[in-house]
Amino acid sequence: MIMKQSHKAKCRLAGFSLLELLAVMSIMAMLSTVAVTGYFSAVRGMARRSAVKHLVNTLVLARQRACLEGTRISVMLYNEHTGNNEEGAPVVVPSYVVCKEIGTVSNISGNKLSDEFETLGKFFNLGGQTISGGMGEMLSMRLYNMTAGGWWEVYPWVKEDYGLVSGRRSSYDLARNQTQASYDLPVYTFEKNQTVSSQQGTANEPPGGWRVGHSYGIEAIPVNSLPRGILFDKFDENINQAAICITFRPDGSAEKNETIRLVEKNPPKKSLSITVEQNNGTIGYSEQWK
Repeated sequence: MIMKQSHKAKCRLAGFSLLELLAVMSIMAMLSTVAVTGYFSAVRGMARRSAVKHLVNTLVLARQRACLEGTRISVMLYNEHTGNNEEGAPVVVPSYVVCKEIGTVSNISGNKLSDEFETLGKFFNLGGQTISGGMGEMLSMRLYNMTAGGWWEVYPWVKEDYGLVSGRRSSYDLARNQTQASYDLPVYTFEKNQTVSSQQGTANEPPGGWRVGHSYGIEAIPVNSLPRGILFDKFDENINQAAICITFRPDGSAEKNETIRLVEKNPPKKSLSITVEQNNGTIGYSEQWK
């Protein structure tokens, strides 16, 4: 009996008191808080660095391609509408794409854009005869407006149309003063794909619509996006904000001075600015978010 009581007493002495357990749990809670805070801080830091690194690299690449290929290259910034959340509010992804200029719009007729100065038949299928399937969203591409920003969803082929550019006279006829001689000029046209559902409001339409003289181009590098939680300050989360087009010329200069401000969606909402200088196309930024 004496030995059993002694054993029970030792077992009681070997345990932890309630105060000791509470102290250990408090320490563990504090360490967990520090660890979680540090983790989210590290994730936020990686998102910031990733946002700046990829966007700056894209701008540098666009400028280099403009110089190497001797053509105008643009980086278009916009909010991509990816649907609505449970409350019905739009969900947007701040995105950007590199576009290569193809030519200039010389005629607009309804939902058709034509260019009488480019042999587009060399670059695109004619009339879509070689493409099977229906004319749905899968048979569509974006034709970017590199002058005003925005784009049209068009069929991924061109058609040879007559009658859009008519009443033209040749130089030979003009030299001989034969004013009665005229002809219809066949031109290649892009046609808007109206079967594609527009979920972006008016954001994808060029401000003021397409105009004769506007430069157009196609995607040269796949669309990229900012990390979650980082926004373009000029757009915020507005899906109807017109796209911004930053264009580099073949000599490496930019069409105009531009400042891109990235801002965090959630507090502390730090921001960072990236600048593009018009004269020499220099791209500058500070690595410090403020």
